[in-house]
Amino acid sequence: MKIYSTLIFCFILVGTLNAQNTVEAEFDTIFKYQFEPLKTTHSKKVLVTEAHNTIYSLPYGKASAREILRIMETDGFKLIFTKQTLDSIHLTESKTNILLLHGMPNDKVVLNSGKKEEILYKSPLSNKEVVDIAKYVYKGGSLLLFLSHFPNGSGALPLLEAFQVKFRDGYAFHPNYLGHNGGLCSHFLMNDKNNLLKKEHPIFRDNLNLKTPIPNNVKFLCGAAVFRNPEDVILAFPNNTTNFTPAKNTVDIEEISDAYAGMIGFEYGAGRVVIATDQGMFRSLDLLIDNEKIPVTIHDPECDNAALFLNVIRWLANIK
Repeated sequence: MKIYSTLIFCFILVGTLNAQNTVEAEFDTIFKYQFEPLKTTHSKKVLVTEAHNTIYSLPYGKASAREILRIMETDGFKLIFTKQTLDSIHLTESKTNILLLHGMPNDKVVLNSGKKEEILYKSPLSNKEVVDIAKYVYKGGSLLLFLSHFPNGSGALPLLEAFQVKFRDGYAFHPNYLGHNGGLCSHFLMNDKNNLLKKEHPIFRDNLNLKTPIPNNVKFLCGAAVFRNPEDVILAFPNNTTNFTPAKNTVDIEEISDAYAGMIGFEYGAGRVVIATDQGMFRSLDLLIDNEKIPVTIHDPECDNAALFLNVIRWLANIK
C-alpha cells in the first residue's frame, strides 16, 4: 500500500541515467510504504558505511535514500553509520548483522604528463578490507552491495571477485526495453510474466513465514551486469542483453549474453550476499530530464520496488 503526504522540493546534481553528464533531480518526500513491521520480533543491526565515497558520504545521501532507511527502522532494524575502515576489528566490534555498501565508485586518478592525459580508475577498497568483509560474511554476517554507474562502477570489483561474481561495467541494453528517448541505457520493467523477476529465489520463499509482501513489478533503470550461478538470480536481464561500454578515442565495447543479471543473492559460508547493479533502484529521487520527471524508483506508482527491498533486507537478516 502507498500513501502520500506533503511534497517539499529540493534540487541537487546527480549522474544522469547515461552517466555522462549531470542533471537536476528532486527528492521525493511524500511516498511512504505501508507494511506489517517486525519491530518487536528481532534486534538486528545494519552497519551503513559513509566511507569510500558511497552515497552516504555525500551531503544529500541520506535524504536521497530516506525511504529505505525509514523502512529498515520501522521494521525494527537499528542503523549504525560509520566512517571507519571496514576491517575485521571494526566489523567485529560493531556487532552488526548486515553491512550496507550503497554505491562503490572507483577512485579517479588523473595522470598528466603535460602532453597527454590519462585517467586511472582504482578500487577504494584495500586488500585487507576485501578479505575481512569476505570473512565477515563467511562467519555469518550479510552484505548488501549496490554498484555505482559507469564509468565509476567497478570500485567493488575486488570484492565481487572474492565472491566469484563476474562483472561487466557499462549499460545493460535490450531493444525491447529502450532507455530515455531511445537511449542505450535500458529501462526494464521486471515481473514473473517476462521471467525477469525470479520469484522462485530463496529471498521470497524464505520470507513467506514472515508474511512479507512479494513484488509484482520491479523497475530497473540502467545498471551494469553481473553473473554468478543461475540459481542466484533475483532480477534477470532478458536473453541477448548487450553490455554496452562507451569508450573515448576507440571502439565502444559490446558483449551479448543470456546470463546477465541486475540483482543476485546467494549464501556464502554462514552468511548471505545480495548485489544490485543499479544503485538508484531504491532511492527517493525524481530525475528531471527534458522536462520529464522520472522516478528513481522506489516511489514509482508502476512498481513494487519497496516490497523487493523489504524482502532483501529481511532475507539478509535471516529473521526466523
